[in-house]
Amino acid sequence: MSTPVLVADIGGTNARFALAHRSEHGIEVAPPAIYKTAEHASFDDALQRFLTSSGSPALAGVAACAAGPVEGEARSARIGLTNFPWEVSVAALSRATGVARPCLVNDFAAVALAVPALGPHDLHIIGQALAPVPQAPAGLLGAGTGLGMSAIVFGGGSEIPIAGEGGHADLAANSGREAEVIAHLRALHGHVSAERVLSGPGLVALYDALLALAGQPQCLISPPEIALHAHRHEDEIAVEAVHLFCGFLGAVAGNLALTLGARGGIYIGGGIVPGWLMQHPGLFDEAHFRARFEAKGRMSQWLSKVPAYVIRRNDTALLGLARIAFEASR
Repeated sequence: MSTPVLVADIGGTNARFALAHRSEHGIEVAPPAIYKTAEHASFDDALQRFLTSSGSPALAGVAACAAGPVEGEARSARIGLTNFPWEVSVAALSRATGVARPCLVNDFAAVALAVPALGPHDLHIIGQALAPVPQAPAGLLGAGTGLGMSAIVFGGGSEIPIAGEGGHADLAANSGREAEVIAHLRALHGHVSAERVLSGPGLVALYDALLALAGQPQCLISPPEIALHAHRHEDEIAVEAVHLFCGFLGAVAGNLALTLGARGGIYIGGGIVPGWLMQHPGLFDEAHFRARFEAKGRMSQWLSKVPAYVIRRNDTALLGLARIAFEASR
């Protein structure tokens, strides 16, 4: 088995570290160590904890991603997390591991680079099974602590990830009810982005907005509680919040597909929707998602041919990072 590479996926809630190897079966990513970011003073501390627990192995390469935009050039790159006060940097990775040129990318750029390596068993088809156009652009988005967004395009035999911050683009309404919700959120926050509703905190924001519009007092509730109550149909506000979430996600995904010309498909990652598929089957309203995905006027027919998937694999970013690290170590 090959000398391993270290891969690290750093989000606002969890930091995931793993070793990956090349084998006759391809790239194999070991089960990751998952640390709560809030339980560590810094990224450096969490990284050192993993290295120590792994026996400080010799490494062929290192690749990390984090939930935020990359700043600086390759050798001085750093990411300040959008939703947590950590900084991840190439300097810290090199200092801790001894690897001269670690790679650092946006978290959804790492997910994008995993797409070519995903198999049918890694994907859940949303709606009708449609064939992606080979080598056509593909778009990715996923709701978790925030809303990640990226793309992958192909040219000259290369796979090129495009990292973006599309989750912070304006959110549009497509009905009177959605307009009411957005108006309420705008009064509270000024700017209403897609991430404002399409994230864990966003699901709570939708729930709170619906309570306010119904003249009901606010209550403390978590995203998993909203999902559970909606799945059991024991809270009408929770049911509507999830319905709005699925519709907004479909609309934003359709916008991404149009922007990219994503005949290679749209891929839904993040923690929320894949988690719903596993824990609350049927909660993710696929028909509503697909209807809003395609509801783009004159472009509806074009979008009806674009496949959409939920990524089932829970280490997708780590797989993408392993592909980056092995390529850089050649």
